[in-house]
Amino acid sequence: MTSSDRAKISGYYSNLIATYGMDPRACDYGRAQSQQIKFQVLSQRIKPGQRVLDVGCGFANYADFLESRGLGITYTGIDICPDMIQRARQARPGLELEVASPFDIDGQWDVVSANGIFYLLQEAPWETMRRLIGRMFELAGVCCVFNSLSTWAPETRDGEFQANPEEVLAYCQSLTPYVELDHAYMPHDFCMTLRREAKPSGAARDRDDSN
Repeated sequence: MTSSDRAKISGYYSNLIATYGMDPRACDYGRAQSQQIKFQVLSQRIKPGQRVLDVGCGFANYADFLESRGLGITYTGIDICPDMIQRARQARPGLELEVASPFDIDGQWDVVSANGIFYLLQEAPWETMRRLIGRMFELAGVCCVFNSLSTWAPETRDGEFQANPEEVLAYCQSLTPYVELDHAYMPHDFCMTLRREAKPSGAARDRDDSN
């Protein structure tokens, strides 16, 4: 991510926080229900007890969502907007929250998740998106899952980057053969999952769940 994009995106969210405070609209959701739908889709990849890195965590509402599902995960949140992290720390002082991008950190988490981090990219957005996906997958021990606005949407959105799901799928398949594309939950959005290993069969999942 360029320093210019980073500064613009951080400032964009700071302005939303100044306007809306601790509200889903400060994370640029038109309605709170959209946030919950995306959380539901992203969380389907998470198993109990896993370590989760939330890239672009905002107010760390995803941590609240995962806790409500009783998954018992270990949560780390990062965001490039200092105002977001400051507010998140005030609301959830027990969480590990840092002002950072995926390129600023090292380590490995079971699941690396990113919700809505691409749409404000302006400078070489497709190239930046590929670099972010590659870095997130490097940090993921089990899987990386993210969503994006889609060029398959019924309408375009001025000033917002919409990714071509076919191009994203092809790039992700260059990183791992175990890729899933979900474009069924919203008309303008898609979710991509990159796994280190093949998804277990139904029988294997049943055996795992019984242990």
